[in-house]
Amino acid sequence: MLGEGFAHNPRTLLHIAPYLRSRSVSPIEIFKRAGVSPSTLLDANGWVPRELCFKLGNEIYAASGERFPGAAVGRSFKLAELGPWGMAVSRAPTLRQACETAVNGIGLVHQGTHLRLHTTKRHATLSFSFAGRSSVDPRQHVLGALAVLRGVGLLARVPEAVGVQFAQPYERAGERLEETFGPSLAFGCDCDGIVIDRAILDFSVAAANAASNGADPVETAAKLGTLVKEMLPYGGVTIDRLAGLLRMSTRTLQRRLRDFGFSFEEIVDDVRRVEAIRRVATGDGSAIEIAFMLGYSDQAHFSRAFRRWTSMAPRDFATRV
Repeated sequence: MLGEGFAHNPRTLLHIAPYLRSRSVSPIEIFKRAGVSPSTLLDANGWVPRELCFKLGNEIYAASGERFPGAAVGRSFKLAELGPWGMAVSRAPTLRQACETAVNGIGLVHQGTHLRLHTTKRHATLSFSFAGRSSVDPRQHVLGALAVLRGVGLLARVPEAVGVQFAQPYERAGERLEETFGPSLAFGCDCDGIVIDRAILDFSVAAANAASNGADPVETAAKLGTLVKEMLPYGGVTIDRLAGLLRMSTRTLQRRLRDFGFSFEEIVDDVRRVEAIRRVATGDGSAIEIAFMLGYSDQAHFSRAFRRWTSMAPRDFATRV
């Protein structure tokens, strides 16, 4: 069993939904199978249990038809999208300091993860491993994490000096990993990690690497989630009204939601679902009061929605819980 401290920040799941959309796969269905609520991603300061993250990686693998979807998702990250950790790493003066900052702050994005920096005469290695044990195969999540960490090594802009080592043995499809990690790969190693030529450790990190194009998708999503909850009791939660409150055009909000990977309607429905289950499970109000707080015109509409979410009536669900 995993400890309570084994969890990942929702930012680390940021690009999964867009990746699935690009392959005509419904993110809602995949997240549902893994037991991860899309509205969980609206809380940039929250945590998703690692076991669920691993399950999500395996569901992506099953749905995408690709051998290494975790690597593709990890490659799409800009470091600055990973909150204070990523911003601090990408703004470090030198590559050595960027690596040290990544190690010291890893708990901001991964709780229960070992990240260490080892140096020899020729190389420096950012070794990566998950603490504890899991009953779920973590391979896709490992690939995603390595793709992100390779971005740290690339801050010095000498890609030929950055390689990757894998604990897993070589397999016939291994050459496809070169598409993400470059040609310098080693398999069957003692641990997973990023291998950097020691000669570039003291190279400066260009300030441009800290830049992030556009607004932070997680920040936009967090604001959206808060406003949706506040507006539900008043009905008429529309994308036009939300865009106005966020001080942006409807088209801009639609584009940012598209980058986030979920439609406006899916986000509103999931916020309602999570809030409804929480209130029914804790007895926070009668059915008609909960229906009102979630913006339903009457109790019957709320009950139908609750059955769609849980296959149970609110009263039966409360009794079972």
